[in-house]
Amino acid sequence: MNSEWYKPPAWLIWLMWLALPISALEYRHNWDQLPARMAVHFDANWQPNGFTSREGALELGLGIMAVMLVLFTVGAFAVRALKQSAAWPLLVVFYVVLGFIWYGNHSIIQFNLKAQSPQAELQHTKFPQSKQSPMFSKQDS
Repeated sequence: MNSEWYKPPAWLIWLMWLALPISALEYRHNWDQLPARMAVHFDANWQPNGFTSREGALELGLGIMAVMLVLFTVGAFAVRALKQSAAWPLLVVFYVVLGFIWYGNHSIIQFNLKAQSPQAELQHTKFPQSKQSPMFSKQDS
């Protein structure tokens, strides 16, 4: 019985690397429309709480993807050589994870294209007047 069908072809492992230039091209295509200060981290309510420059967002997004691609490429070739029966499922997992990373980069770009600048939001925000807590009020003794 031929055991070669257990092995994913090498080109399929190298194909993962297309995610990097695709993400880079998306940044390049939208570069002039992206704000100088970009939201790159969000809280549980999808409100931005971490910001960086455009260059920082590019380096962070592509850097994470590049590190994962190196790890996944080495891992895929190692599993392909040592544990052939696990090569296909692992490759599927790697593609799914890279899809999530690509979608994260894509979502950050789209959010920043649609969002107002944080300074504009703060200028138009009116904070409600609150009553002073009795704990912190001055008491005459």
